[in-house]
Amino acid sequence: MIKINLINTQKQLNMTNVGGFDFTKIKTKAVALALLILYAPDFTLIPMWEQEMADKQTEVTTVTAELTSLKRKMGQAQELEKQIRDLKEQERILTEKLTVVKEILNEKRNPASLLVYLAKNTPKEVWITELTFANDELRLIGESLDYANIGRFLESVKSSVFIKEANVTKSESIVREADKRRVERFEINFKIARLNQ
Repeated sequence: MIKINLINTQKQLNMTNVGGFDFTKIKTKAVALALLILYAPDFTLIPMWEQEMADKQTEVTTVTAELTSLKRKMGQAQELEKQIRDLKEQERILTEKLTVVKEILNEKRNPASLLVYLAKNTPKEVWITELTFANDELRLIGESLDYANIGRFLESVKSSVFIKEANVTKSESIVREADKRRVERFEINFKIARLNQ
């Protein structure tokens, strides 16, 4: 009879061939070099990259702060440019208005000098009751105690640089109601030569 040993005896584990890999054929130097290349950057490059990353992060923070400052300044500059545009527009409008005012002043005839001359050269016995100024003509209505004062007034006014022609258009004797005094009422038309001295 044949005896079969059914007892399982433990065989020694063969580690040279695991999962179809034959470890005896692996070159240990190449594996060591590959592991070194694989894990060496973790110990050398990562700290160096972390330092570079921190430097770059600081630079990014600085540039971001500078960008924010520049954006703020740009906003202020845009606001100033808007104010400049508004001021230039106001200046243009004011220049137009000033031009119109100058044209009006050039066209406007100011009889102030003529009126001052008339006031200074009117005798005490002559009263001006009405004065009308239109275009180049001046109409004056007044009263005097006598005709001689009217004549002196007329000659004084004719000799001025303001008047080129003067004519008495109406003259009459009347009695004033207020003081019952006899006066000479007159009307003189003047042709104005100029209004300024």
